[in-house]
Amino acid sequence: MSRIRLEWNVEAQKIDKSDSEDPIAKRARRRRALRLIMLIGIVLAVLSFAVLVVRQRLLDVQGQLEQLLRETVRAEAAALRIGDLNTFLAVQDSASETWRQRQQAVFREYSDIKARHDIDLTGEILDLEIDGQRGRVVVEEIINGVRYAQVWFYRNLGGGWRHVAPDFSFWGEERRLETDATSILYSDLDERFAQALSQAASGWSRRGCQILRCDSSPRLSIVVVKDMAQPVSRATDGTASLEVLSPSSGRMSFDSPFDQNRQGLVAEALADHLISRRTDGLQVVFPQDAVYLRMSVASYLVKEFLGADGGDSLVDSLASLYGEEKVAELVDHLAAAASMAVLEGVIGQPLEEANLDWRDFVKWRLNTEADLIESEAEGDLLNLYDTGDEDIWQAAYQRYQSRTILRPRAVLDQVITRGPNDSPQLRATVIADGDANDEERLVLFNLVDGVWKRAN
Repeated sequence: MSRIRLEWNVEAQKIDKSDSEDPIAKRARRRRALRLIMLIGIVLAVLSFAVLVVRQRLLDVQGQLEQLLRETVRAEAAALRIGDLNTFLAVQDSASETWRQRQQAVFREYSDIKARHDIDLTGEILDLEIDGQRGRVVVEEIINGVRYAQVWFYRNLGGGWRHVAPDFSFWGEERRLETDATSILYSDLDERFAQALSQAASGWSRRGCQILRCDSSPRLSIVVVKDMAQPVSRATDGTASLEVLSPSSGRMSFDSPFDQNRQGLVAEALADHLISRRTDGLQVVFPQDAVYLRMSVASYLVKEFLGADGGDSLVDSLASLYGEEKVAELVDHLAAAASMAVLEGVIGQPLEEANLDWRDFVKWRLNTEADLIESEAEGDLLNLYDTGDEDIWQAAYQRYQSRTILRPRAVLDQVITRGPNDSPQLRATVIADGDANDEERLVLFNLVDGVWKRAN
């Protein structure tokens, strides 16, 4: 019993020793900790308040800058609307005389548009972006009921916002839109355009490869360029298949940024790209028939891309009569100086029996003759004539000497008959540019060794 009591006493002594801190000192320590926590809280609160004040101030300044920019845009649009040149020039960058002259030309352009079209310069701001002292505004204008957008750039030059030349560094971040058929590099400002371009070009690329029987569908690389001379071009540095000018660099259809005109240009460039790829970059020789054949294949592809109704080219009739697979066969057999004789190997029968549509070819051939006369290419011109006949040679030479040019406005009809020596002869009725009362002219071509040679 005494042993149990002794152990209890030992345990009690341990408890007393662990709780031996002075209560006053303990309370003082707690008060110091509490004051430190409160001080830290006050400092954090002050810092947070300061941050909020600064942030609000920045927002107020940003709001003021935005409001001033909106007022400047509205004033500029109103000046264009009422024809106030002085007010219009007052908001332009006065430090650049080149820009002021350019904007004077823009003012005259708007005056011409107002005279010829129903235009509403609403001044409605469709999008606005401010980056420091730079501003970018997408402004609405309505022409003949169609909504367009112009992108205007501004700088805060101390005395307020001034309209400045396009700032290519302010097009937004670069982005890339990838599909299985296309890769498009563009900037934020062209987001909607890139989406529409990607959808269309992907379908066109697949359709073109279906027609040309590509071994594998090529991945089309397109770069949307902010500034270049042509709206669409084949890339020359090997970094892309096509380069397309940003529609934001000029007047853009707001509802259809990939407008019909730009669609046609991209379709033509894509067709040329696919043919070059299929022919390993073959360069056809002017004025050989190969030039027309390649051009006609490209025209056929473009019509297929755009969903155009029919066509009057030679390749249109080839595909219609003998099957679309013949288009690829023609491309595969195309040589730099190929003549129309290449078609006989594709369709397996003589040209005079093929029932093809030669009207577009006749138009091209006559325009080619006119070009050769104007460039004084006598040898190339005479080579297009059936010079085995002395009378035809004399007629061709006289035409060259007198600079007599026939440029057809339309080829009305065609028929293949037999010529004087019982050889196939193509007879076409044309109307030439400049003819009074739509005078009809008969143009003859003899088939000589698979080549249509001019015979009158």
